[in-house]
Amino acid sequence: MATTDSPENPLDRWPFGQLTLDANGDGQFTLTDLLERLWSLFFLPGDLFLYALSTYVGPLARWLELSPADYGGFASAVLSVGAWFVVFAIASITYHYVRDVDRRLTSATRRLVATARLRVRISYAVLRQRWRAWVAARRPAQQVEMVREVELSSTELRVLQLHAALAAGYALSASEVAHALRARLYATNELLSGLKELGLLNRAIGGTDDETSYTLTAAGRALLAARATRRRAPTPARG
Repeated sequence: MATTDSPENPLDRWPFGQLTLDANGDGQFTLTDLLERLWSLFFLPGDLFLYALSTYVGPLARWLELSPADYGGFASAVLSVGAWFVVFAIASITYHYVRDVDRRLTSATRRLVATARLRVRISYAVLRQRWRAWVAARRPAQQVEMVREVELSSTELRVLQLHAALAAGYALSASEVAHALRARLYATNELLSGLKELGLLNRAIGGTDDETSYTLTAAGRALLAARATRRRAPTPARG
């Protein structure tokens, strides 16, 4: 196939910078113009390759028998199919990458919001606990004075002593107290409820088999400490 000295640039057939897509020059944009433009667009990559080959690598183009005369032909179609395949592959990869980034950002945002909410709830709970401890620390004398006026039976004192012997963070359930006292569970529950009403025991969260558990309050510890102090105090000598 013969080559021309100045091959036609395929881009010259496209009205870049113009406001019309009229392909046949009749002054109207119709379905025929649209189909022709789509057909030319399909062959554009192959035609551009043939144009570059003929313009810049003329000997190779002549050896391959390729020239601008092959615009829109079989060779241009093969080259265009390969080019459009690469374009669509890149577009697909880009789309999936953007979608993956969007999913990760959405997931990270949700985790951040959930973590922030959790931290706020924890901070609120800690502040409430510290506030209650601060208020309780401001009223120790009133608590000691109150508990000294409470008359308790030996069984009630035994219950308080059982709770005082617990390590920090532990609680005794009603059944455990009943076992230690060798008493009935119903009577033990009544006893524990009474001590709670006096402010000497606190109900603990949870418990074995969802059973109510109790811990010793500051007032209960103050009462036991006061009784221990009275027992250790020396008896004045009589003249």
